[in-house]
Amino acid sequence: MTEFSRRRMLGLIGAGLATPTILRAQDTSVLRVGGMLPLSGPGSIEGHQVLKGLEMAVAEANAAGGVFGRQLELVMEDDEANSTKGVTAVRKLIERDEVPFIIGTYPTQVVIAAMQVAREYGVPMLSGGSTGAAGTEANEVGDPWFFRAWPDSNGQGEDTAQAIVHRFGAKRVAILHDSTNYGNTLADQVTKLVEAEGGEILSRDSFNVGEADFSPVLIRLRSEKPDAVYIGGWAGDGANIVRQSAEVGLRTQFVGSGSMVSDDFIDLAGPASEGFAVATLYESSTPNRFGYDFGQRFKAANGYEAGTLNALGFDSTNIAIEAMRRVGRPDSRAIQKMLKDGMADFPITMGPDGTTADFDDTGSVRFPMFIAVIKNGKRVI
Repeated sequence: MTEFSRRRMLGLIGAGLATPTILRAQDTSVLRVGGMLPLSGPGSIEGHQVLKGLEMAVAEANAAGGVFGRQLELVMEDDEANSTKGVTAVRKLIERDEVPFIIGTYPTQVVIAAMQVAREYGVPMLSGGSTGAAGTEANEVGDPWFFRAWPDSNGQGEDTAQAIVHRFGAKRVAILHDSTNYGNTLADQVTKLVEAEGGEILSRDSFNVGEADFSPVLIRLRSEKPDAVYIGGWAGDGANIVRQSAEVGLRTQFVGSGSMVSDDFIDLAGPASEGFAVATLYESSTPNRFGYDFGQRFKAANGYEAGTLNALGFDSTNIAIEAMRRVGRPDSRAIQKMLKDGMADFPITMGPDGTTADFDDTGSVRFPMFIAVIKNGKRVI
C-alpha cells in the first residue's frame, strides 16, 4: 500500500474529519510543513515564542531556495494546550495538508495523545517545546516517532537540583509545581536529587494551571524560611508566584523550570524576577558558535534577543527540513529513519559548542543545561 493510499484509508476510518479536499494530490508547488502549538489558552506565552523559531527556520530555508526547488509553507494548528484539540490538529495536518512531518507541541500531555495518531499514520513529530520525559518514554525504544532535540525533564531536573544544592548552597528546599505531567515529573526529579545531595524537602505543594491566588501557601512558606523554592510549571504561573512572593514578604532563592526562560516571564514578574534562576538550553550569549550565529540572525529579524523557546522551535524545524533534504523527497517514513540514524553531524543552537542532532534510541538529544540568573532584567549564564 502506498503512503498516500494508507493516509487516505486511515482518514476515512478516522474521526470523520476527512473532506473531499484530502483526496486530491497537492496542486501547487508549495511544500507544506506542519506545526502545532498552544497559540491560545494557558500555554500561549510559550507557544508564540516557539512559533518565532519555526517561522525563522522556514524563512531561512525559503531564502536559500527552498527544498527540492519548492518553497515551504508553514501550516499551523492551535491545540490550545488541550489533548482532544491536539489529536484533531494532527489529523488535520496529516489528512488535509499532507505534511511530511509535524513540529509540535508544547504540553507533554498533548504530545502523548497526538503522537499516537502521528505514529499510526507514519508521520514523525519533533517537539515544539515539550520537555516531559513521558513524551519520549512513550516511544518504542529504537524506533522513535517523537523526537526531542534537547534533554528531557529528568535531565533538566538533575541539572537544576545540582544548582540548587551546590551553586546556591540551599539545604532546605520547598517545591511548588503545577498538577500536569510536566510539573509532577520535575518535582519528583528535584525531590529525589536534592535529597540524594544531602538536602531536605521542607514541603511540596501542587496547584492548578492558571491559579490566581498563591498567597496562602506563600505566607506559610514565609514562616518555614526555606533556603530555596523550586517552581515547576508554566511561565504565567511562575511569574505570579514570584510577584506574589514579593508582595507577602517571602525572600529566598527562587529556581524555576525551563518554561520560565522567556523574556515574557521577566515582563510578567517585573522587578521581583531579580535573582530568579532557571535551567536554560539557550541564551544569546551562548558559547555554542552555531547558536551564537543564530542569535545574531534572530535579533536582526525580530528586533530582540533570542531565548530558549525561540531556539528550540528553530532547531526542531531546521533539523526536520534538513532531514527531508537529505532524504531527497517529502517521504515521512524515510524522514523518520533519517532523524533516527542520519543527523548526528548536524549542528544545533542549544547546549555546549559542537552539540548536534544526535538522537538516542528514545528520540532525545542529551547535553548539560546552563543555569541562568536574572540580573538587571536579563538572564545571565
